[in-house]
Amino acid sequence: MFRLLGRPLSASMTLALSAIMAPILLVMCALFQPTWLLMVQDASGVVYRFITSTDLPPTYRAALRQWTSEPQFTLVFFTIIARVIIALFATSFTAAVRPLMKRREQGRA
Repeated sequence: MFRLLGRPLSASMTLALSAIMAPILLVMCALFQPTWLLMVQDASGVVYRFITSTDLPPTYRAALRQWTSEPQFTLVFFTIIARVIIALFATSFTAAVRPLMKRREQGRA
């Protein structure tokens, strides 16, 4: 049963945790490394201008401008960082727990 629900549950938890951690990382960066945050914001502005200046038809370009903004790209950057941190912790936790689970399964057999 866990194998059936394990992957969707793991993916959902990763998304939920990264959605919580990204604003926290943004605030921590603003408090402790404001110059680095300015560089990230400048880079997100470059990405925004690059995406909105493509040769798309006006309908799609208007939709892109409506649904995207520079602060969203900044938050996406911190979300990616949060997902990398979660992946590192989850991998180390899985590597530590998996041998214990195998040992318990061998004891049952």
